[in-house]
Amino acid sequence: MTNRKLVLLRALMYSATALSGSTMLAAPAFAQVTTAAISGQVRDGAGSPVAGATVNARNEETNGTVTAVTDSDGSYTLGGLRPAPYTITVDAGGAPIERRIVVGVGQSASLDLEPDVAGEITVIGGRLLETKTSEVATNVSQQQIRRLPQTDRNFLSFAQLSPGVQYNDSETNRGFRSGASTASGVNVFIDGVSLKSAVLDQGVAGQTDSRGNPFGQLAVQEFRVLTQNYKAEYEQASAAIVTAITKSGTNEFHGELFGAYTDRGLSEKNIFDTRANRAEPEFRRIQYGAALGGPIIKDRLFFFVSYEGNDQNRATNVILGNRTAPFLAQFGKFEGAFVSPFRGDNYFGKLTWTQDDNNTVDLSYSKRTETDVQGFGGTTSREAAENKKNDTSTALMRWTHRGGTFLNEFSLSYLDSKYNPTSLNPDSPTFEYQGVITFGGKDGSQSIRQQNMTIRNDFTYSGLESHLIKVGVRFSAQNYDFQKLFNVQPKYVFQGPDFSFPRQAFLGIGNPRIKAQNDTFGVFIQDDWDLTDRFQINVGLRWDRESNMFNNGYVTPARARTVLLGLPKTPYFDPANYITDGSNRPVYNMFQPRIGFSYELDEAGKTVVFGGFGRYYDRNAFNNTLDEQFRLQYTIGRFEFSTDGLPRNGSPTVIWNPAYLTRDGLIALQQQALTGLPELFAVKNNAKPPVTDQFSLGVRQRFGAWNASLTGSYIRGRNGYTHLFATRQNGGLGGCCDTAFANSLGFANVLIGFDGLETRYKAIYFTLDKPYTEASGWGFNLAYTFQKAEQNGNDLFSLDKVTPADYGFRDKAGVERHAIVISGLVDLPLGIKFSTLTKLGSGQAFQVFDANTAPFFDLNTTKIRSAFPDKNCLGIFARCEVDVTFEKEFELFNHHTVSFAVDVFNVFNNKNYTSFNSFVCCGAPPSNFRFGEPNALLTLPRRVQLRVAYRF
Repeated sequence: MTNRKLVLLRALMYSATALSGSTMLAAPAFAQVTTAAISGQVRDGAGSPVAGATVNARNEETNGTVTAVTDSDGSYTLGGLRPAPYTITVDAGGAPIERRIVVGVGQSASLDLEPDVAGEITVIGGRLLETKTSEVATNVSQQQIRRLPQTDRNFLSFAQLSPGVQYNDSETNRGFRSGASTASGVNVFIDGVSLKSAVLDQGVAGQTDSRGNPFGQLAVQEFRVLTQNYKAEYEQASAAIVTAITKSGTNEFHGELFGAYTDRGLSEKNIFDTRANRAEPEFRRIQYGAALGGPIIKDRLFFFVSYEGNDQNRATNVILGNRTAPFLAQFGKFEGAFVSPFRGDNYFGKLTWTQDDNNTVDLSYSKRTETDVQGFGGTTSREAAENKKNDTSTALMRWTHRGGTFLNEFSLSYLDSKYNPTSLNPDSPTFEYQGVITFGGKDGSQSIRQQNMTIRNDFTYSGLESHLIKVGVRFSAQNYDFQKLFNVQPKYVFQGPDFSFPRQAFLGIGNPRIKAQNDTFGVFIQDDWDLTDRFQINVGLRWDRESNMFNNGYVTPARARTVLLGLPKTPYFDPANYITDGSNRPVYNMFQPRIGFSYELDEAGKTVVFGGFGRYYDRNAFNNTLDEQFRLQYTIGRFEFSTDGLPRNGSPTVIWNPAYLTRDGLIALQQQALTGLPELFAVKNNAKPPVTDQFSLGVRQRFGAWNASLTGSYIRGRNGYTHLFATRQNGGLGGCCDTAFANSLGFANVLIGFDGLETRYKAIYFTLDKPYTEASGWGFNLAYTFQKAEQNGNDLFSLDKVTPADYGFRDKAGVERHAIVISGLVDLPLGIKFSTLTKLGSGQAFQVFDANTAPFFDLNTTKIRSAFPDKNCLGIFARCEVDVTFEKEFELFNHHTVSFAVDVFNVFNNKNYTSFNSFVCCGAPPSNFRFGEPNALLTLPRRVQLRVAYRF
């Protein structure tokens, strides 16, 4: 048995021991990553507390019952509640009480039970509202997921309903971020399974360069967005977290079929196509799916399955860069409008076995597959495109056990994610006729895979009066596999005026594969302490440890060691700290204290003051540190050809021979290859993992059916990973770059990893909510964010200045100062359902290179700052997008319905621009390089989508 398997087996035995030990504790365990907890007091008709009363919460969908007994002051806690409608019953001193409520995912809510008091303060439209929580969080219900308009069926698009969260709706790259962090700082949990990408920097596994969705929306019951001050049970995130729970079968059969369609004829033309007099490109998207759930054995065994398909076709034009008669005759066959197809499939299946009220076992499996042909257009032919494949699978076994007054959740999960952009013609060389056309195969393919096997056990002890103490342990064994196949087939470059033979060829040489292992271990303890009936303190401590976050086992080669030691020592670079024998890089103990509070200012709990502080460690994506090894084991050989074999531009050449027009021909010539000089990358041995310290203080107010909150937020981020030049002039503090010494030892330049990126974030969040109820027929939600997000250097490469500190803090690119998201649900006459999702913003910051202060363009004297786009919407916004839906539902028979819906996105066809010209030099326009002019649209032009659904 391998050492790795032994480690996993020991962790499994440890968790099983912890589980069996926990069953001997007279204590509840309430893991809230996917479940909820209700606490309150039982009082009799005279308002006196009732001790020893049995409180029952019956799940109306499965008949499962959770029971608690009130203590001496009448207080009770019902923990481990799955999101569902419940009937709460209790006998309060001879007076029976019954309440019907709906519990949301991750909620920590209060519900006092007293005869003839219905609890309107904490229950609106049946849904239980939170009072005692210090978290800055937003719950998104199934009704919102189903009814609100969205451009694609990505449930994460509704994360923007939470203030401080921004959703990126790019056609080729979807995801969300919050605060001043990038997308890499977030995490998504599905039924407690973390989808964190440990290898790439998109935060969520499978979201890199993807038009698709991380998980089938049909399978999502509801989710919770935790923007700030989340508790110690959450790991590997420095920004917002989404925790979602999937649907389960119930005692009744329920199913759904749906289809959605839109195409070019239902879309407005892009303004840039109009200006260039280009035809509107082909576009068609069809989405479809089905779900079915129900009982296998009533009250005991349930199933749920779903499937979603996403088929998209887009056309991209290929046009020769030089359309002369000879080129048209030779290459005209490559011109035309070609389809870029996307195909995505999401599968999900789940079994839920309720052995009795004390034991529930869930088994689930999900699979996501995507193919997306991209990377062509302009002067790149379709045959030189790549297929961006994404495949992600998860499997979960979770056992929930109750024993009197305690509950334990044990889970074993598996994640397998593969990012695999592949050349459409991997056996064909690449032919680039500069300025004319590129054809053949794409010059590279990649295969990047992450596999996680994770064991987790969470439980809570509540034997201490007024305390709910949660404890959890998590171990994850992770395998990373990288293959970067650049120029496996050669690339030939033809240059004018003589295109008769290639002037250059490039060929990948060496070992393209790197494999690594990483073990992560985490432990937390959390105490929710009720000092009084109105004052709760949440105190937690989390400890995480990763064995291989910074390529820890790497050994610096002798030649690289010599180069590093020969470079000047500077305040930001100590050569000795970049040389390792495989044991110099520490494994960090990441201690994360988290504390919050909530205080009800009045007896009814209408006004609540809350706040908190927390430290949150993230992880460094493994791809960020890969180049120190990869660049030395895999190089790109460059061959220079001529007709006479004489040197050209200082480089020796080889007389061209058609035999070199194959990979084998170049391999035979390998000794003549000019590998150029590889860049030397070096990782800082004591680089620290990224971390944020977060502070929040706010107030919630309820008035009637309305809920409002006002929150102040401050977040300071440190230890962000970037790269610097170690070869700057003037002893490492001047311009770039003095590479003579590095060149003499076979390296083009030296780039060092540096953990000096910092962010600052200040914000005010305001929310106003009126939950939808059938009785009122409408609901309204508003989230307003006023924020200032700043960063010093640049993500991953900060090469324009000596260090990130030399940039100074500036507005972070992509973040708006003001953002408003409004959503609403309204039941109109004739049974028509209207909904809207409106997004307004002051415009995203973009980075500016301002050379007006320099006599010549020089990065050392150029000011790097930020700017914002013009306000071209209502004079106060730079981003306006109003999406609406009209839906009509018809009842067929016995709760079988069919509905027809029309979605209109960007109703007013607002031009929301992005990709601005950002270089300033040499005075006023037009000599200032057309500063501030946009080159693309942030949001799509107006588009109509048609939908139909059948439900029962």
